[in-house]
Amino acid sequence: MSILAGTNSKTWAGAIFVVSVAAVLYFLTAARDIVVGDSPELITAAVTLGVAHAPGYPLFTMLGHLFSLLPFGSLPSRVNLLSVTCDALTIGVVYFSAFRLTKSRFAAAVAALVLAVNPTFWEWSLAAEVFPLNNLLAAVLILLLVTWHEHPERTGFLVAAFFVAGLALTNHQTIALLGPAFCFVLWRRRSILRPRLLAIGIAAFVIGLLPYAYIPWASAHHPAHNWGNVSSFRDLVGLITRRSYGSARLVATAGYSGGSPWARLAELGISFGPVAGLLIMLGAIQVFQRARWYFWFSLIAFIFAGPFFVWISNLNLSTAPSALFVLQRFFLLSQVILAPFAAFGVLALAQFVTRSIASTPSLALRVVTATCLAAVLITVATSYRRIDQSRNFIARHFAEDVFNTVRPHSILLVSGDGLAFPLMYLQKVENVGNETTLVVVPLLLGNWYVRQLREQHPDLALPFDRYDPLSTNIKIFVEANSSRTIAIAGTIGNDHSLDADYWPYQQGLLIVVRPKSRDVPLGTLLAENEQLLASCRPPAPGTLRANTFEGDILSLYAYPAFNIGGTCERAGLKAEARTWYQRALAINPQFPKAREALARLEH
Repeated sequence: MSILAGTNSKTWAGAIFVVSVAAVLYFLTAARDIVVGDSPELITAAVTLGVAHAPGYPLFTMLGHLFSLLPFGSLPSRVNLLSVTCDALTIGVVYFSAFRLTKSRFAAAVAALVLAVNPTFWEWSLAAEVFPLNNLLAAVLILLLVTWHEHPERTGFLVAAFFVAGLALTNHQTIALLGPAFCFVLWRRRSILRPRLLAIGIAAFVIGLLPYAYIPWASAHHPAHNWGNVSSFRDLVGLITRRSYGSARLVATAGYSGGSPWARLAELGISFGPVAGLLIMLGAIQVFQRARWYFWFSLIAFIFAGPFFVWISNLNLSTAPSALFVLQRFFLLSQVILAPFAAFGVLALAQFVTRSIASTPSLALRVVTATCLAAVLITVATSYRRIDQSRNFIARHFAEDVFNTVRPHSILLVSGDGLAFPLMYLQKVENVGNETTLVVVPLLLGNWYVRQLREQHPDLALPFDRYDPLSTNIKIFVEANSSRTIAIAGTIGNDHSLDADYWPYQQGLLIVVRPKSRDVPLGTLLAENEQLLASCRPPAPGTLRANTFEGDILSLYAYPAFNIGGTCERAGLKAEARTWYQRALAINPQFPKAREALARLEH
């Protein structure tokens, strides 16, 4: 008896259909290049066989490297296909789980396709990310547990579930949130769970953790991208436990913490959408009546992966616009957990139609299925343009414009994943801007990064073993490298150590750190920036995805014009100032400071 026992050619045809629909939809809309988020850094690690940010993501990195060897497409597009493949296969696994539970191919197909076109799930299937692989492994784990619960004599399913759980932990640690539900299934079948079987399962779990051995192996080979610079067991444990972030925190960035947990919970609920939400709620009643053990299993899994995690994530959605972008990815596991409930919801609606219009059950099921599929098509039609990433080159254009702006042999300081990761990818994978020393300021907080910079850039003076904005600050770093040009992309956080003795000279997209004793004529500043900014490619505001790091990039393009406008205004050149402020607003119409400055000039 296999995990797909009871399936026939029609069932397989249904699975192939839903997987094909998802695969085609995701492939057509998948990113062909790097996009903002963790994607550029994960692609960098995969292509170079390096080590990604904590906890390292070794399974994704190895699979991503295999996809990078495909004989077609650009390097980013190849690795992006890993996400497309994983989430398309997730849809197939959800179909099989729903079919096993409901014995209805129509209901299972609807549940799978409703998940496939969920805007949040769809959007996170289009670029290199660890979450689609997490979705696939979670769906497989759930199917194995459901199958073993139905056939406890087939102990291989349980052993396989233990193995998949360990393997999934080497990709994304949120899989641990399924632990309480896993334990519930074990408790349900405790009468046949022998110590020997449990020991074999634990051994399979440990074997599943073996991909973590990749991290010290890769680090020992000194790849181009080597997060954590792991050289000891303590370093490995620190990386896996996310010690640099704070093991109990989702992010360590100032301004992202706090806020109302109810706002986060509301966004979790909204992420399901009206169609899936209705089907899941109706299905929950059916599941409670027909498969109560599965109801409690799914409820436990959802509570921990959804509301519990969202509550403790402590992300402030009100003060940080991109915080929802960071949090949204963690809604996907909850959607995978509850997706089979939608199949029960289809059956519940079919029963209602049967009773209401005295229809036959089979006809009612077809009517409900057709209605739900129409809703799926409407979702695709209304969301396609907004979600489509196939022509998104914002991250690449930004990184290229920065490297075209920075002077050769400069030191380039950058903060924030949205800005740093595209620059990191272009430099380490495509060898763009190799003459520039790229320094990611927040990483200086870890002594591993300081050690790594010393190894990779012996010409770079690092007067501290670990950066501290209050003592071993940027001013000390600048003065230790006074013979070199130091430019800043964006800001450097709350470090104000440069304010007293240095001034920010606008040079295209970048700020160049200059001593206050070295002035530059206004005419020179205007002429240089006219030339540099003319070659830049700011994104059109209407093409940006809301509340993503793309907004940070747009602001970086608009800020130089605003800053130059302020310089002109202070020099008494109101006409020139007005022109520059208007240029800033033309790039970013939502730039309030530029609008305020224009209003000020009118008075």
